[in-house]
Amino acid sequence: MTTIVIIGLVAGFLIGSVGIGGVIVVPALTYLMSIEIQMAIAAALMGFILTGIVGTIQYSRQGSIQWNSARVLVASAVPAALLGSLAVQAVSPLVLKCLIGALAALSGLQTIFGKAYGDHPSGAPLSSGRLATAGAFTSFLSTASGTGGPLLFVPLLMWQQQPLLGAIGLSQVIQLPISIVATLSNLAMGTINLYLGGALAIALAIGCWFGAHLAHQVPATTLKIGVSVLLVLVGFVIVIDVACQLLS
Repeated sequence: MTTIVIIGLVAGFLIGSVGIGGVIVVPALTYLMSIEIQMAIAAALMGFILTGIVGTIQYSRQGSIQWNSARVLVASAVPAALLGSLAVQAVSPLVLKCLIGALAALSGLQTIFGKAYGDHPSGAPLSSGRLATAGAFTSFLSTASGTGGPLLFVPLLMWQQQPLLGAIGLSQVIQLPISIVATLSNLAMGTINLYLGGALAIALAIGCWFGAHLAHQVPATTLKIGVSVLLVLVGFVIVIDVACQLLS
């Protein structure tokens, strides 16, 4: 129980502060607690329901969410999340581990070597078509890998020169359709541990609240380096582990 709480608090803080952080939940559950990866993904996605609610409320209070864009994202994310939750049952655990590791490493590397988060405080708004495409892409891969949404969505908007807080705000919103649809699907298929998911959800929500508060108090670059290095390390450790299993 203590390990679950620590995992949730750390991941929730990262989700709330810089958007990317949910990716550490599934690896932590599988490697530290020896939980089967499909069960870990289901629990993580259930937990992201509360982080989505808390994060959305916090960023909305600060005026960091564009609600017209948010509605487009929700509409595109729902069907993609359903497809992703079905795909996770048919994919090998090794493939899922490799996908999660690659997503973590690439996201961290992009943040380190890409343009700084604060470089584009007033980028031109994205069209509805580009937002819907980004939402569907994020939703499908996030549901299949158990990463929740922000891990993919924040870098996508950064590449499109969108302001940081706006990108993180929308990433909080997109967690909701992804996690709700996936959780309902997992409940129907009996692939979710409600106790694990509930405990994780509470810890994630508490961490997310503090992280979202901090994000509006300090420069984004202060948090960027530490989070990026963490993502790269987590990603490479997972990819190396998968490679060793394939070669053994």
